[in-house]
Amino acid sequence: MKIFFLFLLLISFNNYSYASNHVKKYECNIILSSSIKNISPLEMSAPKRIQLTYNSKTNNLIDYIWNDNSVVDDFELISNNQNLEFIEIGRKGYKKTLSNEDIRNGLYFKLQLNDLRANLKKQFVRPVNYNCS
Repeated sequence: MKIFFLFLLLISFNNYSYASNHVKKYECNIILSSSIKNISPLEMSAPKRIQLTYNSKTNNLIDYIWNDNSVVDDFELISNNQNLEFIEIGRKGYKKTLSNEDIRNGLYFKLQLNDLRANLKKQFVRPVNYNCS
């Protein structure tokens, strides 16, 4: 009976550790502009810290946090990136089109996985840059 229990425990642990290898957590901190000429209007309202939790196996956004508040219900994964070069998240209900509503309300966060740099942007507005770890 003890051997059977240990066997089940071992299988459960292996499955958990295998699944957790696909779940990645990223923390991104804003890079403030040093020049008044380069400042983005978006920088004044952009979150200072963005955290995201992503499952690379299922291509699923688990959590998306702005300054310690989860906003995952308002955003969705918009990239279908099979090579895992980047993760792109956008505000739900808005696309990259030229409609007035999409331009005013669309907001996009793109994390480059090769160098862990990210930017938060709106269409036709200079992006806000982040360093991630």
